[in-house]
Amino acid sequence: MANKETLKNKVGIGGLIALIVGGTIGSGIFALPSTMTKGANPEGILIGWAIVAVGMFALAGVYRNLTLQQPDIDDGIYGWAKGMFGDLGGFFANYGHGIGDAVGDTSYLVVIFSALGSFSIFSFFGSGTTWWSVLAASILLWLMTWLVLRGVKSSTAVNNVTTIAKIIPIVMFIILAALNFNPHIFAAHFASTAVYNVKTGTWAHTSIFSQSKSVLLAAMWTLVGIESGTIYATRARKQTDVAKATTIGALIVIIILVGTSILSLGLMSPAAISQLHDPSMAGLMSHMVGSWGGWLINICLIVSVIGALLAWISLCSEELRLPARGGSATKWLNQLDHAEAPKNAILVTSGVTELLMIIAGLSSAGYDTILQFATSLDCVPYLMVSLYACKSVIKGIGFENRPTHERVTSAIAAILSTLFTAFMVYGAGLQYLLLTAVVWLTGFWFFYQGRRDQGKKLTHGEIITWIIVAILAVLGIIGMCTHTFGF
Repeated sequence: MANKETLKNKVGIGGLIALIVGGTIGSGIFALPSTMTKGANPEGILIGWAIVAVGMFALAGVYRNLTLQQPDIDDGIYGWAKGMFGDLGGFFANYGHGIGDAVGDTSYLVVIFSALGSFSIFSFFGSGTTWWSVLAASILLWLMTWLVLRGVKSSTAVNNVTTIAKIIPIVMFIILAALNFNPHIFAAHFASTAVYNVKTGTWAHTSIFSQSKSVLLAAMWTLVGIESGTIYATRARKQTDVAKATTIGALIVIIILVGTSILSLGLMSPAAISQLHDPSMAGLMSHMVGSWGGWLINICLIVSVIGALLAWISLCSEELRLPARGGSATKWLNQLDHAEAPKNAILVTSGVTELLMIIAGLSSAGYDTILQFATSLDCVPYLMVSLYACKSVIKGIGFENRPTHERVTSAIAAILSTLFTAFMVYGAGLQYLLLTAVVWLTGFWFFYQGRRDQGKKLTHGEIITWIIVAILAVLGIIGMCTHTFGF
């Protein structure tokens, strides 16, 4: 692996687990009840969660196996995608994933000020996309950016504190929801195909398959971040810590998310939950214990998401840094400051987040739209990694001197993960795949300059690939302007 460097500020297993849990459990869990019920009833939600749980555990297993079996690849998604598709594939995977997380940062900012907007004194923040929200979000974004620029060590310490702070109220919600759970409410709409459309205010017949499919992107978004440990593999004290942290973090996150989602269905009808103001968990808490419960959740959401925002700014910049470190992008992105923070990569990702926040203000794009776009950007890199895991099993890469049963279990995880991520890419829809091409195209200069830095020219295959990406990007832009291709 080219351009390896020795970093002083290393992260231990506790810090890696906190990064995974903190980076994964952010805004998604607090808006999860209404997000799930906007397109599904209990049976569809359960089926959707079952698919996601199996798929994400398989994907986490792929991360764990590749980390242990191929320790020479210490840059996670980038290194694995590069092993499958070459430099350009590795660049697409990490650049797309990094920008996807920047889109996620935008959704975090939207939901923070949506939560503040629920307080009468801050009603001018509305649903998080008013111009007052955009201005305040911009100030918060650059404050967090400044903190991250102080170095990974300080930002992980803050993330550890906010992770603990947010787990407590979530556990409180789960306990209260279990105590107030009404099986009659849960069963009344269990297998119903009648789904309430919040946008139109009408009911529509929706098959159980379509319901479960609608759950997938929402559920997937709440689990984005499980790969955080592999992104920080270059900064981990031991590679084995990355594998352990990924498994433990995935288990903690799944239990919390599924518990929150399912128990909510025994408190109010799906239609009623879908109409709650985001974060919907606050409305459910108020329903159980009174208005103070909603206040508590909103305050905890703000603390939680600020912590997750801090972690994700670090993750976004680290993802843009890795292709530069590996020779697939301009070395400008790999420049570290005195605190070992990738300063240029941080400025790029925060700049993208700022731009997206302004666009959200102009278009009044809601939380749901933003998170669907962010999730679709992450699905393609996940599929690339899963395919590389299949390749490794078939060719025996990393299995030298390892027992046969390990290769078999790795094959099962790789196949399940590939099927799951391919279905997620399909589920995202054509419009989001075209938008992914638009994002990739914005990275052309970084890749081209990286080739020039190494005294190389673009290969014929790379030129053809960029032309295809450009065509898809143009179709995506046309789709947005003309409302075609599912936009």
